[in-house]
Amino acid sequence: MLFNSDVNQSSTSVGQNRRRLLTRVISLFMVVGVLVTLALSAPRLMAADDVRARGCSNRTLRGDYGILVSGIVPAGPDGQTEMVIGTTLRRYDGQGNFTEVSNAHGQLSGAVEGREGYGTYQVNVDCTGTSTLFVAGFPFPTETSMVVVDDGQEVKEVVMSPPPALVTAVQTRVSH
Repeated sequence: MLFNSDVNQSSTSVGQNRRRLLTRVISLFMVVGVLVTLALSAPRLMAADDVRARGCSNRTLRGDYGILVSGIVPAGPDGQTEMVIGTTLRRYDGQGNFTEVSNAHGQLSGAVEGREGYGTYQVNVDCTGTSTLFVAGFPFPTETSMVVVDDGQEVKEVVMSPPPALVTAVQTRVSH
């Protein structure tokens, strides 16, 4: 009986040792998994922090930008609207002011060339911003919301006011 009891004790010890080893291996793999996840995500976190640290400002927009415009605009005092497409050359001064010359073609109003405008803009640290455009002959300013991307090489913009306008624009810096 002594022999049988030694064998049972021995198999119980082997089973306990296997469980302990399995628990250690699982714990080791979990630690390695966490470390790998942190290592892979650290460069992304540093890159995002670097962009936030650098940020944007009015100085991000300087020089000439070509703009492609499309959407729906007011077309008269009775609330009528029309489809419009156009191009604009806008010059940002880097200090919150801009001037522009646009050419557009409206579904009802036809082609208008060489329309001049001017305005102000504000670029926030997170590279979002707003602008207000004044055009001669328009009874109200156009207010937009924008996002500056690619270190100021491109601006994506949408008209927020006047209410019936649904216009978007993509601006690309013109190389000199």
